[in-house]
Amino acid sequence: MISSKNGYFLFVLFSFFLTIIGCVSVSSQNQSPAKKIDKAVAEFPYGYQDWVNPVSKVVLDLGSDFYGFQRVLVNKDAMYAYTFGGPYLEGSQLVLEFSEPIFEGPEGKKDIVKGPVNWFALMTRNSLAKETGGWIFEAYDGLTNTRRDIDPVAECYSCHLPMKGKDYVYSSKH
Repeated sequence: MISSKNGYFLFVLFSFFLTIIGCVSVSSQNQSPAKKIDKAVAEFPYGYQDWVNPVSKVVLDLGSDFYGFQRVLVNKDAMYAYTFGGPYLEGSQLVLEFSEPIFEGPEGKKDIVKGPVNWFALMTRNSLAKETGGWIFEAYDGLTNTRRDIDPVAECYSCHLPMKGKDYVYSSKH
């Protein structure tokens, strides 16, 4: 026999369970089906500076679009494919950060260190981005973190096409 104390507890537990089930079913009914999108947009990668930095390099050609101190930063979803190859998981993100190169030290023995971020490129794996091989390509201003207006097909994807065999990613550990 159930005491009134235990009965009340079971009633509260059962009510809570029904509430949770009701919330889940209502939220799943309110989800709209996947729809064609004109331009896929990723969320700004706050905290990307704390991601794994597997490679850095410096491009000193002032005429290059890729001038500066470069760091590749990879989120946890992308790390396995970046390291060992294979397809990138949905949600994988890679940042290529371009910073001002700073020359320190005496003449003839100058070191190049990372200065302020000028801009950065973001690749986000998103299967809805059919026109760009399943990647969203974006560029951001390094000071304001505002999205730059770019043509992802002409300015990014067309250059990444030769890397189709590596899931469109130039930099990797494999």
